Amino acid sequence: MSSAPLLRIPVDILEFILESFDDPPDLLALALTCTTWKHLIIPRHIAYRRIYVHVENASVWKHLAARPSLAANVRKLTITDWGAFPGLFMSVPMGAQTQWQIPAQLDERDPEAPSPEWDKGDPLRAVKNMRLLKTIEFESLYRLGRGMPDELSLILAHIPTVEHLVVKTSRASALAEAEGELSNDLVWELPNLKSAVMTGLPWRMRYLHPLRAALVSASSLQVLHIPHFIGYTTDVAMLLDECRFPALVELNLGWGWTSDTYVYAQRFLEAHPTLETLAWSCGYAITLRPGALPRLKHLSVSHMGFLRALSAARAPARLALETLGDLFLFSRELPPELRALDGAAVRRLSLKFCDSLATLRAVAAFFPRVTHLSVHSSIFVRPASRWGRALRRALRRVLWHRFASRLAPACPRVEDVIPLFPELEDLSGFSFQYGMGASSLQDIRTRFPKLRRLEHLNL
Repeated sequence: MSSAPLLRIPVDILEFILESFDDPPDLLALALTCTTWKHLIIPRHIAYRRIYVHVENASVWKHLAARPSLAANVRKLTITDWGAFPGLFMSVPMGAQTQWQIPAQLDERDPEAPSPEWDKGDPLRAVKNMRLLKTIEFESLYRLGRGMPDELSLILAHIPTVEHLVVKTSRASALAEAEGELSNDLVWELPNLKSAVMTGLPWRMRYLHPLRAALVSASSLQVLHIPHFIGYTTDVAMLLDECRFPALVELNLGWGWTSDTYVYAQRFLEAHPTLETLAWSCGYAITLRPGALPRLKHLSVSHMGFLRALSAARAPARLALETLGDLFLFSRELPPELRALDGAAVRRLSLKFCDSLATLRAVAAFFPRVTHLSVHSSIFVRPASRWGRALRRALRRVLWHRFASRLAPACPRVEDVIPLFPELEDLSGFSFQYGMGASSLQDIRTRFPKLRRLEHLNL
């Protein structure tokens, strides 16, 4: 492609065109078309689209705070604070990403000069320069949650363009300082917010008012994972009565609900018929009004009481779900709440506990079209004969408890599980870590051609 036509277009127009590209692969494909795009994109755009930075990386924050034109190219910002928690043996968590580095072409620092000192105001100034920021993630909160006002509140109060917000983990004990219970006058207004995963937001009263303002202003929210402390008290849970999201399709209500607060979550569910995915760890007797949650397809945490209420709300039609998660099965006689489901509609199945291989066979017979199976606990293979059971009981009495306890869980072979589910494509779970050792992957691939993933292996 010739660069001559592009040379006649002002650079400002070209920069405006590049602002519409969010993904680095798309920018790379465009940079490979001609030298004009290459010089504009590399590294000013492609290197700045996604940034993973430590909260005390002074050089990066000063670089972004002093160069608004480069900070404006950031679309996804991940802030971490690993290594700040006292008492941890590992300073870097497993799976941590590589720290973002300033491109050499744009790094004006003297390599022999000492590292700059960290300025607490640099992160906020840098975030203010990110006028097109769409995703911000907080991997951990420690320093950002200290002080009054804290940096977390300041940052969230100055990112009105953000569409995706993630707060993963926090150290609540480290955040419980003297000023931690003071009121917070800052307001989080996020009108463009589409997804909010805030399960790691710490339980601090200072965040309650800003959180309420953020949820009320996010009228186009589609994905919501609320903090766990919402269900602690009625004073906090009642904020759900003020929030309505016409386009909400995924909801995680978490845990922590009490007998006084779960009714607020129940009303919130009934007010959102657009929901398709739900995770709620609540074992109370739920009653849903007829016709509630008509589009629900994926249930990540399946308490029998909620399944009973959901089946009653769908009556007389049979409840059809594509995802059923975290089931506890203690007998081959499946609970009547499961019998009320349309087993042929389930594609993804997660078992939190399964007492025996016989129970797993009953599950396979009732859910014949499962394509993704996950078993999070050991499947107990019980001795078939009376003498085998007697020998196991005798050994458990004679041997030391540490060794005797290992006689109970016996992991089945992978070849014994896969044939039970003829359409299985993905098999994962802790029960099969040792079963794979005796199995030939090549033999599994040949015998079960539909299987695409086994544990962490792509077949």
